[in-house]
Amino acid sequence: MKTLKMIAALEQLRQMRERAVDDLSRKVSGQKQLKQRYLNNIDALNDLQQTSHSLAQNASAMSNLARYKSNIQRVINWQQQECALAEIKEKELQQALIKQACQEKSVAIVLKQQQDALAKAREAKQQKMTDAQAMQAWMRRRSGAY
Repeated sequence: MKTLKMIAALEQLRQMRERAVDDLSRKVSGQKQLKQRYLNNIDALNDLQQTSHSLAQNASAMSNLARYKSNIQRVINWQQQECALAEIKEKELQQALIKQACQEKSVAIVLKQQQDALAKAREAKQQKMTDAQAMQAWMRRRSGAY
């Protein structure tokens, strides 16, 4: 009975670890998507900045164009910083995922070993009962034959 409770507890622990691995996998995936959005934004902003090379007709238009490009560059810099932070966060999550997956695998291995040991013990008990019944039948036949 003690073994059954331990196996049940190990199974619950394995399920909890498995849910944690799944949760971290989703977070890593979300972080990768976020990083990709930042990269897409940076590309689009760079394209926008490159296509804004119109010929300014006067000083006012040149000043406006310079402010426009400056603002786009500020947004590009901000997106690059956010992308770098997202990449750092992704790496942290990836490390946590690896650690959690290892813990889940360890629990799964221990659980499997305990289940195998329980099955082996049950088989041995069943074999003893079968052997005992066979011995009784043999003894009855032997005592009845004489």
